[in-house]
Amino acid sequence: MTIDYTASEARLSFYADTIGVEPPARMVCDAGCPAPELLIFCERYGASLDWIFLGDVRAMIRDSHKLARERRFGGGAV
Repeated sequence: MTIDYTASEARLSFYADTIGVEPPARMVCDAGCPAPELLIFCERYGASLDWIFLGDVRAMIRDSHKLARERRFGGGAV
């Protein structure tokens, strides 16, 4: 699987713009893995690496659903 870094940068910029923050300066470090600032951005703002790099929204949907259930039902199974 190849990663389209142009599309990845566009998704990252879209996400940052949507929530009103600056995107991280780098997506990938010199070793070719996600840059530390991207990992911090994802943790802080809830972005998914799968979505940024691959366009796969499933992880963000699952996380949003889990958070909504926890807020509504206190984390218990329903």
